[in-house]
Amino acid sequence: MRRTLLIAAAVIAVFAVTCWSAETFEKVGTFGAQFLKIGAGARGVAMGEAFVAIDGDATCSYWNPAGIASIEGSAVSLNHASWPAELSHEYASYIFSYKFIPGVLGISATVLQMDPMPETTEYRQEGTGYSFDAGSMAFAFTYGRMLTDRFSFGATVKWIHEGLADYSGETFAVDLGTIYDTGFRDIKIGMSFLHMGSGYTLISDGKESPMPVTFKVGTAMPLVNNPDHRVLGAAEFNHPPDGAERLNLGGEYVYQKFGPNFEIALRGGYRFNRDVEGLAGGFGIKFPFIRIGLENKPSIWTVDYCYSDMDILEASHKISLGVGF
Repeated sequence: MRRTLLIAAAVIAVFAVTCWSAETFEKVGTFGAQFLKIGAGARGVAMGEAFVAIDGDATCSYWNPAGIASIEGSAVSLNHASWPAELSHEYASYIFSYKFIPGVLGISATVLQMDPMPETTEYRQEGTGYSFDAGSMAFAFTYGRMLTDRFSFGATVKWIHEGLADYSGETFAVDLGTIYDTGFRDIKIGMSFLHMGSGYTLISDGKESPMPVTFKVGTAMPLVNNPDHRVLGAAEFNHPPDGAERLNLGGEYVYQKFGPNFEIALRGGYRFNRDVEGLAGGFGIKFPFIRIGLENKPSIWTVDYCYSDMDILEASHKISLGVGF
């Protein structure tokens, strides 16, 4: 086990040195489907987006598909975020399983949209009387499975659509991810390859926009874990194709003395080497609620909020509602 930890630490250390020492060759503005890089869920973003090694959350279908493999029963997550320039970002996921299918399944949808904008031209600065809009969406199917009691694997296939006025483009992409529980102090190591697929064009005779394929590797471990308090720490390195390598650090403190399944959480994190996104923080509450049904079992509800600093742009606010049953 010690050898495994040393190897994992060495891999992360080498990647970290590469991130900070390599000469940055940025290709900002040359890749499409940028909305896929917007973090989903208030919890993950509040932790500085250091979420690749965390499992058991319905939003893991976005961060690392292997993370849904540990979810028991069913879970739903609904997420809304205000974004600069009066954009709104929505993410919804439903995680479930069937007895006759090994593993866990998930479906999810992502939408980035704006209100209609008045159309203007060079000669009609006051407007033409028409309007246009722009939007992006993705619909995904995720499968995750525990291959051993410590190792999980997941994959996502998603259909992606982007539109601008009368132009639109579509393509498919795949996400792959793994999470390994080292067995030592509950330390977990996660890795994912996201948005792998062919490019698309908005205009028939235009240049193809490649997908923003991103590699992530990180770790998460409980720093404190007792009946009253729990502290989780996480770190992640990610390599986007159109910018410098990035480091994300985050943490979560949970006060759990109120009773079973009743918790209050405080979260914070920082995203290094970003143009505008840096500090993030938030809070959440988890509580049981009696579900009306034949079995009358309590369902577990969560409400989370996140504030994300965007520097010279407007701050982003995210709110999430989740339920497990």
